[in-house]
Amino acid sequence: MFLTKKHLSRRTMLKGVGAAISLPLLDAMIPAGTALAATAAAPQAKLGFVYFPHGAVQRFWVPKETGRDFEFSRILKPLEPLRDYVTVVSGLRNKGAENAGGPHSTTEMSWLSCVGRPG
Repeated sequence: MFLTKKHLSRRTMLKGVGAAISLPLLDAMIPAGTALAATAAAPQAKLGFVYFPHGAVQRFWVPKETGRDFEFSRILKPLEPLRDYVTVVSGLRNKGAENAGGPHSTTEMSWLSCVGRPG
């Protein structure tokens, strides 16, 4: 329910959504005449984390071997062409957050920071 009698027309809403979707592209554009445009783009380092709120079947996720020549597990198989850029870390334990109210109330807030629940 609207609190005022003012409302946006569908056309105005679509214009705004179109502009909002295109904003990230503006950062990626570099004017062609600048020196920056002539330089080769260096690949950016990326870091990704995967979180399973209710756990994961380890045998399908974690490779059996360690080291550089590990065999990719069934779930990680699509990443095999990127072997030189992938590091699989497993078996981590966050002891600091274990006694802060049980795993279900603390994991989401502490899995990257290791900070327990306040209080």
